[in-house]
Amino acid sequence: MTNDRKFLEALISIIGISNNKKLTLEKELNKILLVIVDCLKVKSGSILLLNGKGMMEVAASTKSRIVGVKQSLDDDSPTAWVAKNKKSLYIDSAAKCDYNLKRFKHYSGDAFFIAPVINNDRVIGVISVTDKIGSDTFGRDEREILINIAGQVIIALENNRMARSLEKKSKDLRKKNLELKKLEKLRTELFNMLIHDLKGPLSEVVANLDILSYTVKGEGIEFVETAQSGCSNLFNLVADLLDVSRLEEGKMPIVYEQLIPRDIIREANAGLIMSVKSKGANFMEDFPADDDLTFEGDRSLLIRVYQNLLTNAISYTPKGEIIKVGYKYPDPENIEFFIEDKGPGVPEEFRDEIFCKFSQIDEKFEGRVYTTGLGLNFCKKAVNAHGGMISVESLKDKGSRFYFRVPVKQVKKR
Repeated sequence: MTNDRKFLEALISIIGISNNKKLTLEKELNKILLVIVDCLKVKSGSILLLNGKGMMEVAASTKSRIVGVKQSLDDDSPTAWVAKNKKSLYIDSAAKCDYNLKRFKHYSGDAFFIAPVINNDRVIGVISVTDKIGSDTFGRDEREILINIAGQVIIALENNRMARSLEKKSKDLRKKNLELKKLEKLRTELFNMLIHDLKGPLSEVVANLDILSYTVKGEGIEFVETAQSGCSNLFNLVADLLDVSRLEEGKMPIVYEQLIPRDIIREANAGLIMSVKSKGANFMEDFPADDDLTFEGDRSLLIRVYQNLLTNAISYTPKGEIIKVGYKYPDPENIEFFIEDKGPGVPEEFRDEIFCKFSQIDEKFEGRVYTTGLGLNFCKKAVNAHGGMISVESLKDKGSRFYFRVPVKQVKKR
């Protein structure tokens, strides 16, 4: 058999071994070593790998008793010399050895050949063969075969390393996903329990403040009204917390009814009169002239969406400024509700993020924290549930225009 054919057959065998993903690295290297031994007609052979700590370890060998044996790169052995110098080494009985190297005494033949396994100019191991059957020499063609095979061992090692690495990462990812699911379930259960527990004492506070509003006179009534406004905001937050979860789980059906657009806005405004008064601000309505159309939607949800947007506008509107509220028809199939304030505006890079759940964007250089908690996230989910969209237009220091659109395919005249 010619050397070319021997190498081709060995190469085909090694490629088959490398592509067998069921093999462990140890079994893969042992099978590759058997191919090498058979191809070069030797009795003894070993594959040693570097471990990155100045040591080599026998990963595969025809002498199973030495598998796992470690060897320092500082030794004056032939394998250490090859690893350090990145050069192959060939010695036989007729060759003069210019290196003072100590060789193990358990080999029966004098000739041996050691080739480095190099990847990206870095030695990752060596392949050693000795005890040649027949003539105790390795011809040039045979040495070239081993050097070429060493290149294929690189592929085998890299394929195996990548497969093991991907498998480990996949296993770690599955484990982390399972842990996250458990934590998310625990968080959801705790979250729902706390919110339900908050509703009781909060309702008592609201009820008692309502009673106080009828008994307190003079200047004291302002404190009661301010407390009522704060409780109203807190009650809305609790409602948002519960309803965001229900919307996410698809457990909140949309209750459609015929709605008058200006009534939605005015009812939302009425619930925030105290907040507007405390800011010294006011509402300015911007409605289409002679509008007598109605549309279908969930009254309660849409009013809460509008109130959430109004609450944000009031928070960031300077004292004494006007907040424009209104609606229009951007096209025959949609109605657009909008709120325009004179606040500091929302930076362009944050205009999508503010609608995310629990988002909080700290912009200290402007002296402001953009925080939505759950209000804007609830708005987005409620509008999406109607088949609509929500967005914001803004200019720095010139205010923001929040708007949402919902379909009005069944617009009717009153």
